[in-house]
Amino acid sequence: MLNKSDYIQAGILAKPHGISGETAIRLLPEAADWEFDPSFIFLDIDTGLVPFRVDEFRYKGSDILLVKLPLLSTEEQIRKYMEADVYFDPEEIKRPTPGFDNLSAFNGFLAKDINHGQLGIIQTIQNISGNPLFIIEGKSGELMIPVAEEFIVNIDDNARIIELKLPDGLVDLNEG
Repeated sequence: MLNKSDYIQAGILAKPHGISGETAIRLLPEAADWEFDPSFIFLDIDTGLVPFRVDEFRYKGSDILLVKLPLLSTEEQIRKYMEADVYFDPEEIKRPTPGFDNLSAFNGFLAKDINHGQLGIIQTIQNISGNPLFIIEGKSGELMIPVAEEFIVNIDDNARIIELKLPDGLVDLNEG
């Protein structure tokens, strides 16, 4: 059996598309700017991953991936698995490099502070009047941390961790 932890959930099987047997995959918000080159997709069926070979794929906008699957080609077959979670092989995904020119690539990163330890997972970036904030879901709720180069100590793209050194009192402001 395939282990879900070896794959990345990036979407949900949405619906049949058109008359040529395409299936629409609605990408998760954090996956909308990833580049896919799938030879297989993996559907979560009865709590296990089932592989489906991809014959063709194309994008329809930034949040829809259209795929042709030989084993799911009729509207009836596709509808049977609508709303199933869709996983991809991480080797077949290219994620944008996080940086100040692409802040949304930090979504899903674990944020750690040198003094406070784990802060939580970055859920989104909020840009308030040109001052972007990491919105982090932490142990004690939502944290808002300014995106500032001088706060960033290290970025580990592979482990998806951003290490910060925040000024004294900044984390405490969020708790009040």
